[in-house]
Amino acid sequence: MNNEEEIRLVKVILESGFASRRKCEKAILSGRVRVNNQIILEPAYKVKKTDTVSLDRKIIERQSKRYIALYKPLGVVSTTKYLPGRRIITEFFKGVKERLFYAGRLDSESRGIMIITNDGEFANIITHPSYEILKVYDVVVNGKIDSEKLLEASKGITIKNINYSPFKFKILSKGRIQSKIRLTINEGKNREIRKIFEYLGYKVIDLERISVGCVSKYNESAGTLEAGHIRDLTEKEIEFFFNQKDKKLKEIENLFSSNNINNVDIENFESAEKENINNNEKKEKKTEIKKHNKSKWAKPRHKRTKTKKI
Repeated sequence: MNNEEEIRLVKVILESGFASRRKCEKAILSGRVRVNNQIILEPAYKVKKTDTVSLDRKIIERQSKRYIALYKPLGVVSTTKYLPGRRIITEFFKGVKERLFYAGRLDSESRGIMIITNDGEFANIITHPSYEILKVYDVVVNGKIDSEKLLEASKGITIKNINYSPFKFKILSKGRIQSKIRLTINEGKNREIRKIFEYLGYKVIDLERISVGCVSKYNESAGTLEAGHIRDLTEKEIEFFFNQKDKKLKEIENLFSSNNINNVDIENFESAEKENINNNEKKEKKTEIKKHNKSKWAKPRHKRTKTKKI
């Protein structure tokens, strides 16, 4: 068996859709995971295809990778858990054998593209802000949009101690009754777009996510993805996301390469260190408090005169 055919234990648990990578690692370290009926406490332990992996004594079935685009309709909740009286996204992939989960939420009042998969690594690329996967939204708000206010907010905004990253926008239409704006963002904080427009004094009437990365509701070969329908991602679309990961890894490697480390300007660094030391010494001198000399300000004591007894 070649090393290429082996996979880390934490990745096996992650791909099963159990939980996030951190929770998968905790499950392993707490002794809940077994390989061939033996407890393994090492997340990086190499697992072969022929090995049997179980979590809480339930065997994890190795699944083939699936990458699906779903157009979520209005009123559907982005969850795989049963909610009494509510529609959930699992109703749209009932015929799929693999155990799937979503990569990035879309609130029930919004519609549009969602990525559904059983590959934890793939989902992490889409959802983690560091990979900068762009999401494009068409937003309809009430009233005439103030371009200057929106431009200022697009530079980055803080609402109730939550920082929202800069975004790009294009005003598609502007009227007295309503306006339509196309937004491009690279993060997906909870109800981010709605909160931004609410802060600016507008109510979101309609919110549609038209694309995630290169995956759009419009596709040349498959046509337009209708509400409640799914399609498998193409090989090019899948490659796009994994290329983003490779690009990020190369950036990190270049950042910590020996050449970059050796190119540090030693003279400037040393002068900066000396300046910091001098500044710290000055601060220490300023913060020194003169001790209050009680003897200087105390009233002089009068000596008692002793009276002689006669």
